[in-house]
Amino acid sequence: MRAKRLAKLILASASPRRQQLLGLLGVEFIVEVSRFEESSLAYLTDGRVYVQQAALSKAQEVAQRHAGWILGVDTDVVAPDGTILGKPVDSDDAIQMLRSLSGKTHTVFSGVALLTVPEPGQIIAEALTVVATRVTMADLPEDAIRAYVATGEPLDKAGGYGIQGGAMPFVTHIEGDPSNVIGLPLWSVAELLSDAKISLWRSTGPNIAS
Repeated sequence: MRAKRLAKLILASASPRRQQLLGLLGVEFIVEVSRFEESSLAYLTDGRVYVQQAALSKAQEVAQRHAGWILGVDTDVVAPDGTILGKPVDSDDAIQMLRSLSGKTHTVFSGVALLTVPEPGQIIAEALTVVATRVTMADLPEDAIRAYVATGEPLDKAGGYGIQGGAMPFVTHIEGDPSNVIGLPLWSVAELLSDAKISLWRSTGPNIAS
């Protein structure tokens, strides 16, 4: 019996940054926001394990409701002392995060999960990867930290900063995939999609299906 051809790629993320980056691969996709509660993984203290499980769980939740190729992604910053830094709860938390990263090298981990789902709730294949990028920050003056946090930008960014935004001047060195720091490791995602026989490079730019 011939396998049913999947009709669509589904990104299980509301992040506009991920949507923009995925569009650069020239693949058409739709967005279905995962309802998975990341707080349920608070017991995990290893950054690499955390992002892999979070990405998989996000994709699995969407797979219960939709069919297609489901792409789940999670990105977090791990401080030099091993602490997982998610999104700050408030401005004071963002300030503390940036202080902990100032003048040091930290790691950004992204977990990526691609599920093959011919029917809702029927997962027939899982492909997983974790990407790590090392990021070094300058010694940040206190007034620079506070001025940046006052913009509000850090509040929805893991680790309290966005390298593609106002924090770009803070970063002095990157070792690894820079797109991973923004939230979607493009080449690793491209490899997973290619392995699943999903056509890439048909165009570049926004490709979100209506």
